[in-house]
Amino acid sequence: MSKIIGDPNVIKEAQGKPAGDRSVYINWDAIRDLPPQFEVAVTEVKFNPKDLAADFSDVGNGTWMPQPHLMYEIAEACGIAGGDTSATEPLIEEVDINDMLMKPLDAEPTYRKMCVGRQVRKFSTRMQEDGTLARSSVCTSAYNVWERCVESWSKEELYTDGYAKPGKYPPKYDTPRKRKAHFDGEMKFAHAKAETKAHLKTIRELAGLVTGYKAADLVSGKLIFAKVRRSREILQAESAARLAAISRGIEAPTVTTALFGPSSAEEIPEEEPIREVEPEFETAPEFDTEPEPTKRDELIATFRHYVSEGLIVPESSESVANVVAWLEKDQKAEESTARWNKSIEILKYVESKIPEEGRLTHGF
Repeated sequence: MSKIIGDPNVIKEAQGKPAGDRSVYINWDAIRDLPPQFEVAVTEVKFNPKDLAADFSDVGNGTWMPQPHLMYEIAEACGIAGGDTSATEPLIEEVDINDMLMKPLDAEPTYRKMCVGRQVRKFSTRMQEDGTLARSSVCTSAYNVWERCVESWSKEELYTDGYAKPGKYPPKYDTPRKRKAHFDGEMKFAHAKAETKAHLKTIRELAGLVTGYKAADLVSGKLIFAKVRRSREILQAESAARLAAISRGIEAPTVTTALFGPSSAEEIPEEEPIREVEPEFETAPEFDTEPEPTKRDELIATFRHYVSEGLIVPESSESVANVVAWLEKDQKAEESTARWNKSIEILKYVESKIPEEGRLTHGF
């Protein structure tokens, strides 16, 4: 019987669930036949069943689907990893740009062939119970920016009766320039959104999720998954074999040879006597090394990225410019506690105005 790692209460609960229960996604029969060099980590992904909207999206007819942040937790619990290659291409269409130009509804169409979004093809992998990698089908996802923008413009025109009367909120797309800026701003994140959608499709396939959940399926407040991984014992044995080989002066041995010896087709080399070799240098030569980037360097790079991508809101432009100038001038900026903390506050404010998919990952 293979080793199962995890909270004993969670494992017991999962094993006690009846077949077909939509809160457990574990193949116990396959785990029983798992080779000894692998182990299974059982993990639960929790959510609040009384507030499903926080972690699930209502797709209609009382059907719920996990939101992206919950899907990424599921991928971690299953050991799902994105494939090392993905294909991205522009989405080219011929569209009538009268909506952007704000021409009358009865005007002659103005057709333009243009890039209206991005399309991404992606796959993911998951280790199976026999130690091989299962590969998802290649999922294609397109994010059409033009269609989404036209929908927003049309709704605003509807609510304001063609801007003849005030709407509930101030108009955002009441000039052609504003609509062009809206379209360009959405295009900036088209690739990230298309790739996210494609990746979520691969996660759903490899995790074995159903296409939709009813509230009754989620009353337990958890989904339980299993992740197959190499056992700690085999990893320790491989590490010991490498150390033993290094101690004997053997470079880069294969794990199989180190653990079990060479195969019958391989010859066992005779050990050569140790010979003393005169050193070529009296002292070890020195090499120029690249210094490790500091927090100051990372903060400067983060601000510069947002500036180059045009993500800084106008009211923060001057503050960001002043902060970057100070950081570049003061090599010990991190030691100026008050000004450093103020710089972090400015960064957090800047990022609060940027959509989540456009923010960088950092440690601030």
